[in-house]
Amino acid sequence: MAVLSLSSLRKSVAAAGLTALVAVAPVLVATDAQALGNNRTVNRSCGSNYVSSGFTGSYSWAQTTKSSGDCAGRLSAALIRSDGYQTTRKYGSSSSAYTSYTSSSQARNGLHWGCDSCNVTYS
Repeated sequence: MAVLSLSSLRKSVAAAGLTALVAVAPVLVATDAQALGNNRTVNRSCGSNYVSSGFTGSYSWAQTTKSSGDCAGRLSAALIRSDGYQTTRKYGSSSSAYTSYTSSSQARNGLHWGCDSCNVTYS
């Protein structure tokens, strides 16, 4: 009968934990909420915005649309290009903002602001 020492048991538990982490990490990366086309409603302090983005052929786009709330500030949108650079932030009205970028490479992310001072949301 084999008897495990406390030291070898700790090493086995640590190895099992590391193996589990390595197995789960790719799933966490693959489900990242910050990818082009991750369209969803975002709740902000003054209301909700629907953020959307996509790519068709050579055309990447991002749109921010007011869903609800009383924020009167202007919405804006931009894109992170495939080379990592950000396109110029396009300002819209208090209800919608849209931007697009033409390239043979798909943009990485859409960027969305609910107002000038709001934090950016990635899609």
